[in-house]
Amino acid sequence: FHAMDTLQRNGYDLARAMATLVPQGGPVLCRDEMEEWSASEAMLFEEALEKYGKDFNDIRQDFLPWKSLASIVQFYYMWKTT
Repeated sequence: FHAMDTLQRNGYDLARAMATLVPQGGPVLCRDEMEEWSASEAMLFEEALEKYGKDFNDIRQDFLPWKSLASIVQFYYMWKTT
């Protein structure tokens, strides 16, 4: 409904409506978790995954203690799709 409302508020001018959705100064680009990890950290993760499966607490404790649990889980879901 937000998109339809935005379009209506901008007189059904699609370009103008889309421009209202982009913040001042251009779009905000997000880095994903894959970009935050080095190749050696990714290799450690894969080794840990082979050893522990999806036990992310053990992976963190024994292989990647400098990474947060959230970071490891996010990396797993990005890694899984590649």
